[in-house]
Amino acid sequence: MWYTHPMTPTPATTDRHTALDALDDALVELRRVQLGPEYRRRLLDGLAADVPLAVLRLLRVVQRAEEPPTIGAVAEVLVIDPSTASRVVDRAVDSGYLERRPCDDDRRRARLQLTSRGEELLRSVTQRRRELLAEVASDWTADELAEMVGRLERLQAGFDALEGSA
Repeated sequence: MWYTHPMTPTPATTDRHTALDALDDALVELRRVQLGPEYRRRLLDGLAADVPLAVLRLLRVVQRAEEPPTIGAVAEVLVIDPSTASRVVDRAVDSGYLERRPCDDDRRRARLQLTSRGEELLRSVTQRRRELLAEVASDWTADELAEMVGRLERLQAGFDALEGSA
């Protein structure tokens, strides 16, 4: 590692500022690892040739949408510029993972829908993601996993509230 991690605070030595700094560092580090080449290699190894993580994130957003989303809706969820979202959509369509369908209420817009190839890719990647998480958390109990999920959901709700108050 080319830099040192700050000391992980312990309850006996932690003040609130130190704990918040450690939380911020941990979030940055998790993001760095998940966007890094080793995680990508292990996630995609043997699954599909040269699928960018941006395409996988796009497909996941489409899969989880309550109704087929538009490019603008996908851009909003992914927090990217609509033109960038459009390029990622083009790549996913060209690769056969996604299709555009005309919007019923506005023919100038398109709704995005997974193809069977896209669904299969997501199934495979989801299984691989579970395997990687199982490896990382191999010594965690089910209760510890549930507690982590609950705390992360609480953290996400706090970020959502912060975003909503802007």
